[in-house]
Amino acid sequence: MQPVLHRLNTDYAIGSVNCYSLDSADGLILIDCGVPNEETKRYYLESFDLSRLCHILVTHSHNDHYGLAAWLAARSGARVYFPYRDYLKARQRDDYLRLLGDIMQGMGFSNRYYQRLLAIIVDPGNFSSFPEDITVVEQDFPSNIGLDFIACPGHSQSDLVYLTGDFAITGDTLLRGVFQTPVLEVDMINGGRFNNYEAYCQSLAKLAALEGRRILPGHGETLENVRDAQFFYVSKLLQRAERLRPWRKEANISNIISEMFTGGMTETFYVFLKAAELLFTQDFFREPDLLAVSLRQIDLYDEVKELFDRALGRKTAIPTR
Repeated sequence: MQPVLHRLNTDYAIGSVNCYSLDSADGLILIDCGVPNEETKRYYLESFDLSRLCHILVTHSHNDHYGLAAWLAARSGARVYFPYRDYLKARQRDDYLRLLGDIMQGMGFSNRYYQRLLAIIVDPGNFSSFPEDITVVEQDFPSNIGLDFIACPGHSQSDLVYLTGDFAITGDTLLRGVFQTPVLEVDMINGGRFNNYEAYCQSLAKLAALEGRRILPGHGETLENVRDAQFFYVSKLLQRAERLRPWRKEANISNIISEMFTGGMTETFYVFLKAAELLFTQDFFREPDLLAVSLRQIDLYDEVKELFDRALGRKTAIPTR
């Protein structure tokens, strides 16, 4: 099946989101669906035969990727498929938000800040309600539609990549020239904070194995190759880690943000995203060998070794003649 790109506008800094449709014998399949604004709804009403839409597959439950799923399902009867961890987040929403508050408090954020963040998260104008009926991808994926999937968490706890023929539809796991912020989430299976860094290290080899396929990302242009995207992401991570090194043992993330961005970071949700990135980087400082081993596995370590050493404050050996 040949995926068809639908580039839909959002109000987010990332810009438009890429969604993909496939025409199968059973009907139309949609992978990700955009945000629930009037422009996007009009696009689907004018461009799709919604009576043929049978499956809506979500790569991960961030609003630009799943936001219109409930609206589309109500008008088409299509089944909506979420990754398992996102299904738990949807079904245990109150517990998820309460635990997120506990995590934020442990990071040094005040209850006042968390209440501002919570008001943003629960505002339906910012984040869509989850569909009433959700099918779990890992438990009940339709085997006869010409698609497969692999789990590659790291950006979120749930990232799925969908495969068909020579194509890989990668959501936010592989983007061209974008450092996709790892998002702070509650681990609803094991409790506590989901460790995006550890997950990303484990996903590196699975993503590298997509080399040779045509990569269809969740934002921006089609990737020329996987290696360049991984090199870009890891390089940016290490450059940002070098800057963070003076605070690598500071447990109070709120203090780090105050000291690193004095007078320059006050927007509530942006602070939340930056806090997640700082946690990701601190996890790197605690276990740098996790990343080093994964990079060696995909033969990328030597290309970033100098950045790796600088991030950790190690002297890079000067070659002798």
